[in-house]
Amino acid sequence: MVTAPAHSVAVVGGGQLGSRYLQGLVWCRQPVRIHLVDPDLDALSVARARWSDAGGPPSPHIVEFHSGPKTLPRDLDLAIVSTTSGVRPDAIESLSKHANIGSWVLEKVLAQSHRDLDRIMTTIGDSTPAWVNTWARTTPWFQQIRREVGTGPLVVEIKGSSWGLACNAIHFMDLFTWWTGEELLAVDGAGLDRRWPEAKRAGHYELSGQLRATFSSGTTIILRSTPPSEPGAPAGTDIIDCMTIETADDLWAVNQPFSDTSGSAIGMSGARIDGRVELQSERTGPLVDSILNTGTCELPDLVTSTGQHRLLLSSLLKARPHLEGIAHDQVPIT
Repeated sequence: MVTAPAHSVAVVGGGQLGSRYLQGLVWCRQPVRIHLVDPDLDALSVARARWSDAGGPPSPHIVEFHSGPKTLPRDLDLAIVSTTSGVRPDAIESLSKHANIGSWVLEKVLAQSHRDLDRIMTTIGDSTPAWVNTWARTTPWFQQIRREVGTGPLVVEIKGSSWGLACNAIHFMDLFTWWTGEELLAVDGAGLDRRWPEAKRAGHYELSGQLRATFSSGTTIILRSTPPSEPGAPAGTDIIDCMTIETADDLWAVNQPFSDTSGSAIGMSGARIDGRVELQSERTGPLVDSILNTGTCELPDLVTSTGQHRLLLSSLLKARPHLEGIAHDQVPIT
């Protein structure tokens, strides 16, 4: 006898990332009724195909596709908002007006302005559980490296060619907040290049140059990215080469730290920890099971992440060049 789904989960935004969330829901241990929302019919078509590819149809889960929130049920146990950052506040407000949401998972970058961060915080409020998907702290490989390296203070350097500094910096700021137990104090964008190239997603921009983040007990992380290696290539399409972690008595090199196939962390002593980061389709099932079963998860809560985002946005607004057609208080990253 097939068990009827006890929980309802909405995925708002069915593009590249949203469809990976959908695939990951196949691996939930308990049956769930899934509602995927996207106004783009092509995105819905891709999501249907990926659901099928992941083994969705024979699974115990039920999936429904919606072009807008008005056809969703009035009560949802969990809403995952995987839209681009520019429309995320609108999507959250629209969904909140329509349905009672038990808890939220929001994609990063949370928003493109302080005003939009305020909108998100006001809409969700303090009483509803909400987390942000800066997932590095939940990665078993990073957790293992942390046990070996220690908690700091640390000097960390991340470098590579066009690795998506704008959209991925927040991952590292949260990772080392968790890693060291320190508070992020400041983000300095004075070392960023003045030219912001267009990203692979239309209407958005990427960064090259250097960001520096400092923490409450002395940890520093330096994030460096060079422009695209191929002339004319959109920014943000290459990879992080290496992350070095310096402690008082050791130095570790983490090669391919965001690789989903293979990476290695090697200390001066020769100690080696091989690992990889999981795909979003691999992370989603356990994440949703944890939230539905226990009411919590390992991701940072919305208040913590919003504080990190404010420091990042302030530094980028200060460093931002003139961008034609973009409001002066907006940083068009995603």
